[in-house]
Amino acid sequence: MKKPMTKSESWRYAYRQNRYMEHISQKKLEERTIDIFTNMMTLSEKGQISLHGINELGEFWMIKWTQVLEEFSLRFGPYPNGFTNGFLKEAQLIKPSHPHPPKAKIAIDKIGGIPEKALFKFGKAEHLNDIFHKGEIRVAPASYYNDPSLNKAIKDNELSFTVTSRPSDVHITNSTGETINPIGNIEFTVESTTNYYVFCFAQNYTYREYDDFEADTCIIVREPEKLLERMIEAFENKVDGFTGYPTPVKYLDPLQAKSDDVEIFMSKHFRYAYQNEYRIIWFPHHQVKKLEPVYIDIGSIESFADIIYI
Repeated sequence: MKKPMTKSESWRYAYRQNRYMEHISQKKLEERTIDIFTNMMTLSEKGQISLHGINELGEFWMIKWTQVLEEFSLRFGPYPNGFTNGFLKEAQLIKPSHPHPPKAKIAIDKIGGIPEKALFKFGKAEHLNDIFHKGEIRVAPASYYNDPSLNKAIKDNELSFTVTSRPSDVHITNSTGETINPIGNIEFTVESTTNYYVFCFAQNYTYREYDDFEADTCIIVREPEKLLERMIEAFENKVDGFTGYPTPVKYLDPLQAKSDDVEIFMSKHFRYAYQNEYRIIWFPHHQVKKLEPVYIDIGSIESFADIIYI
């Protein structure tokens, strides 16, 4: 009797039937492996580096990890072939605190643990104190986040998103109707026709995010609707020609998404998925390229939020 396949074997078999990484360069494959490795890892309440539990999220990233291992195996042979150049050293590693619990857990436990349906803002005390006590908030344009000087977890091109399609998934014809068969991947870049304003939160409180964002402080917004409404109203009262709305971010795999899947104002590369972002977007009524930061005042948020420090 034939032995049934393990989950890992079935994932590898399914990948070989749909080898969507076949045509990407080794550099791109290494970058993808780092992105997946970064998202697989979490920090436990005991301060240990661990994987996500046996749940939908954990399985999602384990499948992705198994697929890159299979692609390496198909290209270079059995593990560790392909990994010997040490590229994984570039991954954004989580800092363990074991045998001590993470400072992030100690801080949140002081206010009774993680509240349900809250939003979280990680950052430096010098900035978040003004938000919490005074309601003074700086809102940046989307173009600001493409600054190379920013932290790796924050830097991103918020005005464009590129998806990559395999040659077999693309149909190209020339002016005479003749079919052109591409020999490599085809990239499609979706670009925003306008700049816009954005302010970001996290939907989850995880023990790793202080390190990811180089933060020492977190605002826990227990009643998010109050903050969102105040911020949207204050911004629209100060700046004409913009409409604000809140939205969760949609994380896309650029090798498996289609250009139609990209909603440029709320779509991000899946390398940032561990951030669980929720954002307010202020969209201009007319196209605009250059925007400057806007400072709004919504008053103290102490009545419906907490602030903690590590």
